[in-house]
Parts: sequence; structure tokens; C-alpha cells
Amino acid sequence: MVWVGLLALYCVGFAAFGISRYLTLDPSQSRLSIRDDLAWHYPAFVTHVFTAAIAIVLAWLQVWPWFRARSPRAHRVVGRVYFFAGVFPSSALAIPIALLTGSGPGVCVALLAMDACWITTSVQGYRTARQRKFADHRRWMLRNVALTTSTVTLRPVNIVLVSVGLDYEEAYAAATWGSVLTHLLLVEWYLLRPRRKRRAAAVRG
Repeated sequence: MVWVGLLALYCVGFAAFGISRYLTLDPSQSRLSIRDDLAWHYPAFVTHVFTAAIAIVLAWLQVWPWFRARSPRAHRVVGRVYFFAGVFPSSALAIPIALLTGSGPGVCVALLAMDACWITTSVQGYRTARQRKFADHRRWMLRNVALTTSTVTLRPVNIVLVSVGLDYEEAYAAATWGSVLTHLLLVEWYLLRPRRKRRAAAVRG
């Protein structure tokens, strides 16, 4: 499927680019303003970046129907790595990182809202899988992957908004809200399409 290849390229390419400057563990290379008075700030941020990269690299596999159908055991293993090495630690660390942002209260609120949605869909995705409610699990995972990949969309949108005249804080907050809402709305539209088709068929019948 073409969309799978494009999504994989989107996720893996961004993750590789995003973590490249943090491989040296040099705080001076960080895009984030690091608090010198908090010794744990940079290690927490780097751990957040690396675990988020794991989640992003694996996100496309979580929503690939062929992989899930042909290799259910591998799908479950990848899912556990996605949750426990990626989403859960990254989303937990995102809370103090957002609270310490130097980009202003608007960005802080946007990042916390994004993280709250990410945590909620993660817990629901994992819980429904454990309960073997697989239809619900797939719906929650589509929402969760939409949020995981929204941080990929956020970066270029932020650059565009800055280039058209917004200051960095306004652009960052707007890009965060815009990416999250756009990704979630696209997923909900996708999930509601079959229902609309069934209702239309019932009316015609």
C-alpha cells in the first residue's frame, strides 16, 4: 500500500532527523532552552526525545492492516515496545518538559493538552488490547498514532507560520493546536465514513 510506505518514510525520516543533534548528548546542541539550575532538565529532555523517536519509528506499523493480519504475534511485540519503550515514558516526561518551556504560557498549555490526549489514547489503546476488545483497540490506536505523528507535522507548520510573520511563541502554539486537531479530525472522519455508508445503504434499502 502506498500510504504505508509514505507514512513509514514520514515517521522514520523525522525520527532520524529529530534525534541527530542529541546523539552527542551535548546540551549546547539542544533546540530547547535548558535550565542550568536543574541538573535533571537536559537528561529528562533527551530521554523524552529518544523515547518519542521510538514511538514515532514504530507508529506506522501499529496501523498497517497487512502486518497486523499476517503477523499478529509480531504486532503484539511491536505494540509493547511502542507503548513501554516509547509512548508511556515519553508522554510522562513531556509533562515537566512542557511546564519548563521557555516559549511562553500559550505553548505550555498547548503542549500539556497535546500530552493529555496522547496519554488518554495510549491508556485506552493498551487497555482495550488487554481486554481483547480489538475493534475498540484499533480505533484508539488510530487516534493515538495520529497524536504521535502530530509532532512530526508540527515542525514544518511552525516554520511556515514563523515565515509568514508570527512570532515564535504564537507560531509554536498555533502549530501545536493545528497539528493535533487536524490529525484527530482526519482520524474521526475516517472512522465515521463506514457508518455514513451503512446509513445511506439502509435508507436506499
